[in-house]
Amino acid sequence: MTRRNSISASPVLWASAFVIAALSIIQAGRLTPNPAYAGQAVTTDEGFSMVTTSSGQGPQNERYDVLYVIDSAEESLFIYYIDNANSPATSRLDLKNGAFLPNLFNAAR
Repeated sequence: MTRRNSISASPVLWASAFVIAALSIIQAGRLTPNPAYAGQAVTTDEGFSMVTTSSGQGPQNERYDVLYVIDSAEESLFIYYIDNANSPATSRLDLKNGAFLPNLFNAAR
């Protein structure tokens, strides 16, 4: 008797699975894309994590950004900054500071 019940329930389960899949696809189509802005983080497969944030310097409408890079393999933090970022001819990416992460965490304790 249980074999007969499981055979008759199978089409109902398949139908409900298709309805759930269709509703999921419809809802996914309504999602808006996520634009990239400064201040968001990126992680690579090579073990680097990067995040940008405003430095608070520069013209009021176009503040300069700072780039923080963490190398998880070397356990290091690097801070890069572009001096005079609004003049591409004279600007360049400079390493402003760096540190060994375990030393930073020990100092914070």
